[in-house]
Amino acid sequence: MKFKQFFFAALMPFVKVYWRIFKPKSFGVKVLLTHPAEKSKVLLVRHSYGNTSLWNIPGGGYNPKNESAEKAARREVFEELGVEVLQLSLLGEYLTSIEGKKDTVTMYRGTIESTSTIKTNPEILEIEWAESSLLGSRGNEVARVARRAAEKAFPSIAQR
Repeated sequence: MKFKQFFFAALMPFVKVYWRIFKPKSFGVKVLLTHPAEKSKVLLVRHSYGNTSLWNIPGGGYNPKNESAEKAARREVFEELGVEVLQLSLLGEYLTSIEGKKDTVTMYRGTIESTSTIKTNPEILEIEWAESSLLGSRGNEVARVARRAAEKAFPSIAQR
């Protein structure tokens, strides 16, 4: 494990204790990236912090006083994957307090120009292009916010 991955993994339990005690408000963004050639496939990532066995979609936190959710979504994808997002569209908001904090996550759908230019940083352990129609059947292996974003982007999933 690289140093930054170790640092994120070691720090996370302390951050979660802080969240449970002080219940801060936080804001995040998540981007459901569709494959440039196979539009029914979406990019899943496994982060090096938190629940490392859980598949999620790229994203992270931001301060709405300093940047817009859209700008943060583009920044987070670039930081985590080294690619620019094309055709970003709003899917909606996801509210959660599962980690102890009051988190408002703005979800987007976007595309990238090419899969060959993806370069992950230490926050990302693994990536996978997954069939969007199968995300619901993967149960607790895929984060709720990723499943919700897929349901919003592909309404036929939610009807199953």
